[in-house]
Amino acid sequence: MDILCVTGRAPVWEALRPVFAAHGAKLQLLPSLEAALAVIAATQPALCILDLEMPEAELRGAVIKVLGLNAAVHTAAVTSLDAAAFHDRMEGLGMLMGLPLAPAAADIERLLEALRAVSA
Repeated sequence: MDILCVTGRAPVWEALRPVFAAHGAKLQLLPSLEAALAVIAATQPALCILDLEMPEAELRGAVIKVLGLNAAVHTAAVTSLDAAAFHDRMEGLGMLMGLPLAPAAADIERLLEALRAVSA
């Protein structure tokens, strides 16, 4: 399964690459939303992780752009919000979940389990 991660923090995600690989996921790091949208237009990744360090309104807009291009691509975002606040503020977008600012292997495993559950 192909997973995109839009981030300016590549070292954080490079450290987690083995966790993705252990679950059969190929992680592709992209430096901008525009680069991710180009990939989404050409392929159909299973998931797009948005690690964009932007205000919630802009994050909502980024998710809407992904969904507008291909509504079959699942999304998740790195956020400082707790799970309940994230759900409230991103309601209606169908996002899988929020990830902490410093994601750990357990967070990635939880994300991939959620992705498998909605993809089955």
